[in-house]
Amino acid sequence: MRLAILAMCLVVISCERVSIAPFPLEPCHLDGLAEEVRCGVHEVFEDRVSKSGRRLQIQVAVLPALRRLVDADPLFLFAGGPGQGARGLAGAAARYFKQVRRSRDIVLIDLRGTGGSAPLSCPDAGDDLSLTLDEVTAQVRQCRDALIADARFYTHEESLADVDDIRARLGYRTINLWGGSWGTRAALLYAVRYPDATRTVVLDGAVPLDLDFPRTASADAHAALARLVDDCPRDPACARAFPNAAAVLARLQDDLSGGSVTTTIRHPRSGDLVTVRLQGNLLTEIIRGALYVPRDAAATLQLISHAVDGDYAPLAAQYLRTASWSVDDMALGATYSILCSEDLPRTAGMDFAAAAQGSFFGTAYPDGWRARCRDWSAGRALQTTSNPHSNAPALILSGGHDPVTPPRTGDAMARHFASNWHIVVPGAAHNTSFSGCVPDLIARFIAQGSGADLDSACVNRVVWPAAVTSTAGDRP
Repeated sequence: MRLAILAMCLVVISCERVSIAPFPLEPCHLDGLAEEVRCGVHEVFEDRVSKSGRRLQIQVAVLPALRRLVDADPLFLFAGGPGQGARGLAGAAARYFKQVRRSRDIVLIDLRGTGGSAPLSCPDAGDDLSLTLDEVTAQVRQCRDALIADARFYTHEESLADVDDIRARLGYRTINLWGGSWGTRAALLYAVRYPDATRTVVLDGAVPLDLDFPRTASADAHAALARLVDDCPRDPACARAFPNAAAVLARLQDDLSGGSVTTTIRHPRSGDLVTVRLQGNLLTEIIRGALYVPRDAAATLQLISHAVDGDYAPLAAQYLRTASWSVDDMALGATYSILCSEDLPRTAGMDFAAAAQGSFFGTAYPDGWRARCRDWSAGRALQTTSNPHSNAPALILSGGHDPVTPPRTGDAMARHFASNWHIVVPGAAHNTSFSGCVPDLIARFIAQGSGADLDSACVNRVVWPAAVTSTAGDRP
């Protein structure tokens, strides 16, 4: 099929593919996608500067356009994390970006260190619900010492150079970019560094360069949690079930101030009754993770209510649910290489306690990242100007309930783009691209190359779910 498309480009002027170097693509199947697509491998040096030593096999997948007449500029997807491989987005891309795919290829690249591209895999806590921070950081050191790879060469500097090589080999002159969560940072940096190759940019859950991660993470998560508490009295069912939601939250905060709680739970996977010492830091992280997804966030007050009554089993179950969409499909070594090279050094002198003052979540999360990065092999810091910007038109998407990249980060991201349109989806949390009419807005933006005529009123029909109040729905 691809040969036919390339041949047609010789006679159709509007299909301006540029054949720079051959990139053989073969039929393949990806998880989450029933249809056959096309896959290939791009080989690079781990150390791109010296061009010597270990070689990496970068995995590439192309979902071919559905129509015979193909637009010259495909859509490249950057996954989040950082540390997630983009090929894992194949099912969602085929379903939600079908309108884009009618006339454009969709390209999925597992960046170096992620997915199938020499992943920097690290052990995580697994089913152990009682690890201390010292034990977690010991796991990070063990991962570092066990790696065959040189973790210094797995930053955006190298990854985006790989991507541009692949763009050229596939014969695309210009491309459209979509980034979700931390993938917005990759999309931003690509647009800045390769302006001639960038046509449009879609950024969902913006991570601007001045985010100062993880300094504000606790305050942002607290704002999302406080919104649930404040909205409860306006929902009759929620008000009846949790008449003193703020007081219950304060009580849980007091319970966790001792550092840990000991309880007997039925293990969410084995089903066995086990007595465990649950670290308070872990419990607050479970709640923070639940806020990312609307259906999980809607059950948060019920989880908290059970916990203050001494029943921590629903929180333990939520822990495994969160892991199923977060660290389970993430190469944590790649996560560390990005964050410990590009973000944590920028916050070296910052006071995390001041930023987290008054937050339910305290400083556990930012302190945890500072501890993890202390012994990681950091690579080069970001090489950017103080306020890099791109002339490519950008569509910026934010969820009104987002606990990690709230609308204010979308406003900050807008400063990086001369032409930008920022749309807030009130009823969404982290990442909005697969909600309601948002896929259609993305398709229209890419087709027009501008957001000037987008009517975004339809996002107001994305409804935040009602709070879970029944015992039948309180266990994730």
